[in-house]
Amino acid sequence: MGKRPDPRTAQHPGAAQPVTHPPNTRHRTRAEAVDKPAGRDAVMAALVEATSELILEQGVTMSVREIAQRAGVNHGLVHTYFGSKDALVTAAFGSITDRAAAEVDETGFPPPDLAFRRGGEVARALARVMLDVGDDPFPTHPILPAWRRALAADRPGSMGTELDEAVIVAATLGLGWALFANHLCGILGVDAEQADVIEHRVLTLVSEIGGLPGSDASGSSAESSSD
Repeated sequence: MGKRPDPRTAQHPGAAQPVTHPPNTRHRTRAEAVDKPAGRDAVMAALVEATSELILEQGVTMSVREIAQRAGVNHGLVHTYFGSKDALVTAAFGSITDRAAAEVDETGFPPPDLAFRRGGEVARALARVMLDVGDDPFPTHPILPAWRRALAADRPGSMGTELDEAVIVAATLGLGWALFANHLCGILGVDAEQADVIEHRVLTLVSEIGGLPGSDASGSSAESSSD
């Protein structure tokens, strides 16, 4: 199959980053690392960043030496500052979570394209680690509970099961597109223009189903319950 045109080149309103433009995860060589991190905070930040990059590339199977080499520090500093590789991986997932949670609005709603941002970072990290170890790295992820609380406030007449369903279905749509858009479009030979239309449709559905601000479904249950 020939190389398919990039379906993310056409931007839609509110899109942060194209799905097919992942963060720059090219390996930094020692020769390129002119300014190596120095000091506790800088070293810890470099190790967390390097671990996050490697998780997106290969899951959690990387070695401590690989992480340290990517970060441009001595591998012994992983144990000095984090105690173990597992603790460092946990810190990396915490960093990914924090970046996503920072984009939730003041009411608790996420942007509809959150799963696509930073090259689909959250979706890719979650998929990688669950394939590797089978455990959920985000068991207390703040986004879904905040989203549900915001939706409950916006739809006071809704049952809890209805709120759960709306958030889960909307999140599944966003995560699924972030992970499989290129694969599915490639199978069907979808060109860039059509893929952009599909992505806009996905975002519309995420907004409508999830009751995000600005969608037609936002507050609809509350309005109907007050009639």
